[in-house]
Amino acid sequence: MIRSINHICRVRYAFISEVSRLIYSPSGGVAVTAAWQELPISKPPSLTIAEDYSKAGRSFTSSFRSWIRERRLVRDPVIVRLDFNDGQPPLLIGSVDHPVRFTEDHSLTQKNVQFTHRFWAYPFRIVDLAGKGIFSPPFTPQYT
Repeated sequence: MIRSINHICRVRYAFISEVSRLIYSPSGGVAVTAAWQELPISKPPSLTIAEDYSKAGRSFTSSFRSWIRERRLVRDPVIVRLDFNDGQPPLLIGSVDHPVRFTEDHSLTQKNVQFTHRFWAYPFRIVDLAGKGIFSPPFTPQYT
């Protein structure tokens, strides 16, 4: 299964050292607190998520590419937050233990950033700590 994700309107990233809270819900949501930095996109980004099966089990490969207005040269591992303009909850790609690493390509006419991230789970939907959204039953500290 290959799924193309559209309607991405904002891309932010946070260095692993600046993630203060990352709590996963058993039902596929995540609550995250981090020092987010804006990725200055110039055209709508593309994200494709492919599901793969092997002897080790199922994995998901997220392939992201975006044109950017200015160079960032992010060399450290990050987590990536994708916001949507169609009302869907934001997606989180990467984790503290399995982060994302950007690859940038620069020429005289264009600059782009991309990454490929393989993980055992589909990218997580970001939810709030109030228990609304994907957390079911409502969020309690036992999930930390």
